[in-house]
Amino acid sequence: MNLKTLKILSLFLLSFVLMSGIIDLGNLFNYSISSIPETLDGGIDSAPFDNLMDDKIATLGRVLFYDKQLSSNNSVSCANCHEQAKAFGLEALQGTGANGMTLRRPMRLLNLRIYRTPFKGLFWDERASSLEDLATQPIKDHIEMGYSGLFDGPDINDLIWKLETIDYYNELFSFAYGNNTITEEKIAKALAQFIRSIESYDSKFDVGFAMVEGTHLNENINLDFPNFTTEENLGKTLFTTDAIKDAEGARIGGGVGCFHCHKAPSFTFAPESGNNGIITEIEGSEILTITKAPSLRDLFGPNGSLNGPLFHNGEAITFDEVLDHYNDIDPTTPMLDNRIDQNGIPLNLTMEERQQLEAFVHTLTGSDIYTNEKWSNPFDGNNEIEIVGGTINITNQIDSENAISVYPNPARDYIRFEALNERQNYFAEIFSMNGQKIWQGKILKNEAINIKAFMDGKYSITLFNKNENVISTQHFIKL
Repeated sequence: MNLKTLKILSLFLLSFVLMSGIIDLGNLFNYSISSIPETLDGGIDSAPFDNLMDDKIATLGRVLFYDKQLSSNNSVSCANCHEQAKAFGLEALQGTGANGMTLRRPMRLLNLRIYRTPFKGLFWDERASSLEDLATQPIKDHIEMGYSGLFDGPDINDLIWKLETIDYYNELFSFAYGNNTITEEKIAKALAQFIRSIESYDSKFDVGFAMVEGTHLNENINLDFPNFTTEENLGKTLFTTDAIKDAEGARIGGGVGCFHCHKAPSFTFAPESGNNGIITEIEGSEILTITKAPSLRDLFGPNGSLNGPLFHNGEAITFDEVLDHYNDIDPTTPMLDNRIDQNGIPLNLTMEERQQLEAFVHTLTGSDIYTNEKWSNPFDGNNEIEIVGGTINITNQIDSENAISVYPNPARDYIRFEALNERQNYFAEIFSMNGQKIWQGKILKNEAINIKAFMDGKYSITLFNKNENVISTQHFIKL
């Protein structure tokens, strides 16, 4: 049995094991703390103030994401088009919806916790202003999940009524929000939190960047990474440096300037961009307003193969075909991004340079995103799920959060705690939203924590009692 076969078998067995059909409300996965590197420059946290990351709400979002009952005919879930095994993308050209095939390729849903600035909208045509705005659009699309209300069919209110009849949603909405009232807004917020939590920052590139001296991305991105092969480092140089062009604009040397549109370390398509010259839909009609692209991270899977066809219409099925497109692109294409011809047209890449670029893009593939149980299907093989932990856990958690609160919130100089028991000693830890511990120490009743030196932004604080049990986790905003 060769190595590739072993990897495929391991992924199959893992996917079988992960489909446990159990959600333990007393032992939640961590969705709140991010693994985003501190070097992720120029970005803003995508979580709005009214939907800060919360493990309970993200847990509800995980169930919603994988539940086929969110489609009008109980045939598909969000995960049908966004497979964990494909970095939450799709291997097939199009997704199969409740009422037909999707009109464009589903994007890979990863690393959406940070938006590059200025912010570009979501979807290929950027029509969604946030993940909360994005979350229920596929549900209300007639082709995708069918709750559009078109042709006398069901609408989003019918879905809400349907979910109200499902016992585990009564429990999960109560657990997440303190009551079992189901609304479209709550569905959108929960789905957005789960999607926002999906991150891939454990690639060979991330390891290599951490090994070079210093932490300043722009200075160190062009240093040779000690863990890279010669081919990978040469590919990185091609990616992150500009072309040398002749008088006619053809590339005759240097790099190919990919970084202008896919800036490290997110490798997400640049804000304020035009189209990339791919101006036809899957069925052949012309469209000029496709101006967003997924991150280049996890373009390839751990087994080395592409995680599905490329571009919104799937017209490239190999990485070489992507390079062919940019080599032969028509510079007169309407609304073409003006950064593309900075790289030189044609690119005139040699075979060795093509191989080097592909080798570098392979280094952007992580591993955790494909196997982490917190992003896996919580339903068993029969599409059933069991909620354990029970209402005792729900009541205790809600009472705990109501009993201890952080104020003022937002805060500028100090934070205090309401309803601390003066007979107990408490220990607290404060984390930034990228997971860095900022402060820890003992606190007493009526004692304030000085946060003047904290940078503006969102933080989480966890309080422990004298027995080191977690009694409350809260979020606050420093202004």
